[in-house]
Amino acid sequence: MENNWEVTVSLGDDLPGGVMLLLLAGIKETGSLSRAAREAGVSYRYAWSLLNKLEKTLNQQLLVRRAGGYAGGGSELTGPGLRVLSYLLELRQETRLQLAALLQGPLREKRGRQLVVASSMEPVVTGLLDVLEQAYLQETGTVVRHVAAGSGQALELAKAGRADLCLTHAPELEEKFVAAGWGTRRLPVMVNDYVLAGPADDPAGVCVTTAVVTALQKIAVRAAFFVSRSDLSGTNLLELKLWRKAGIAPAGEPWYRESRSVLGSYGVLRQATELQAYTLVDRASFIAGHGGTALKICLEGDGLLVNVFSVLPVSALKTGVDQEGAEQFADWLTGRTAQSIIAEFGCYNFACSLFKPVNPSRQTA
Repeated sequence: MENNWEVTVSLGDDLPGGVMLLLLAGIKETGSLSRAAREAGVSYRYAWSLLNKLEKTLNQQLLVRRAGGYAGGGSELTGPGLRVLSYLLELRQETRLQLAALLQGPLREKRGRQLVVASSMEPVVTGLLDVLEQAYLQETGTVVRHVAAGSGQALELAKAGRADLCLTHAPELEEKFVAAGWGTRRLPVMVNDYVLAGPADDPAGVCVTTAVVTALQKIAVRAAFFVSRSDLSGTNLLELKLWRKAGIAPAGEPWYRESRSVLGSYGVLRQATELQAYTLVDRASFIAGHGGTALKICLEGDGLLVNVFSVLPVSALKTGVDQEGAEQFADWLTGRTAQSIIAEFGCYNFACSLFKPVNPSRQTA
């Protein structure tokens, strides 16, 4: 069957997802709404009307215009605008993969020399995985695509035969995955750490503590708002483990908000900002995804907050995957080129690396 179908998404009444995706991508690429509108095949007036409607629907400012006249000047996406674009791209890619599997039979048989990585959200939304995939393509000629999900969901996608390997940060789930024969091995790739973020005025008084368990106990005693991802991601699993260590069962408490409808740590940060709440996120997500001063890092440095990202090739004995290709990509991720990319990623935009390589000795000298 020919690939003569296209995936479209409706974002609400009179908001065609395909056009919105073209406009947002065009603005990011060209810095001009008028040029993005031309390339999308719509008028400037219509494009501006669509963006206004989308901003009202999401209650977020997605675009900043620079002076230059009605159809001139320049435009750029805000932080929320970039996140909407990222989510739309990921949704389109994931839907295309699923439709390919449905319409063309087993995915791997039709895609040629390609690999699919089921990845946790953090390497995707920060842009790191895109950079790594492009570098691998240039070096080896192998195309690597990714599907973004929470770590628990990513491992389930692999079990369903929809990914050749996983890049996740849920150690306990990963060890079970390998022990059950689904993964051939577990290779640590990079690390960062989790931080407890909260309102600038710190209503629970956690900034004076150094132990995350003590901080959670203070939040519970003060009944201060806390936003949880509640999606079985690596972040969510660690958060639940920390509540257990604190001797607290927060589910159902009016101050504990479970945000199943948001996408990743960026969405949780947005909700925490709106509620003036605390939340647990990894440092890369906080740096790249929090664009204001409403929240600050209230606690960091606890040994319980170490965050390790590992790659797990999927076993061909369990499901129809390209195990050989997955093993090669896994080795590359822990090798010199990838480790150097990881060490430098984020330094230009944020003046610090968002992740640390696990093999610094393998960085390019």
